[in-house]
Amino acid sequence: MAYEIKPTKEFEKDFRKIDSFMQKRIKKKIQEVAENPERHKHMHYDLKDSCRIWIGKLRIIFSYDKNKKEPYLEKVVFGHKYE
Repeated sequence: MAYEIKPTKEFEKDFRKIDSFMQKRIKKKIQEVAENPERHKHMHYDLKDSCRIWIGKLRIIFSYDKNKKEPYLEKVVFGHKYE
């Protein structure tokens, strides 16, 4: 069962900055997240309720609401800058 993924405005803004080739790769990974969002790497410290996926040098940060069973795409991180 694929879940409906909801992007935040910050994610959409970051996503528009990326070239079309990388956008296609991100969309494929997002489909994997929709299938099983709980299997991805969980973050620590300030981002403890979030998960991440790597795509090249980019990280996609997303959270998953277990009660509503909805994943939320939060932001695209370029390199290691989580600010």
